[in-house]
Amino acid sequence: MKAGPAFVIGATLGYLVGTEKGRQQLDRAKGWATETWNDPRVQAKVSDLSATVTDFAKERSAGA
Repeated sequence: MKAGPAFVIGATLGYLVGTEKGRQQLDRAKGWATETWNDPRVQAKVSDLSATVTDFAKERSAGA
């Protein structure tokens, strides 16, 4: 039962890394991810979330 998902993951990674068309798709996905990560709206959300987590951690450590 566990061999099926492992085979599919291995075949997918082999395609992405081993073929020119797969590498092109991987590069396109990397480009999209980079553009998305560098979007100012995303970075604003990351900053807000980071501040929230930091405040939460400080509150928890002060109460301990």
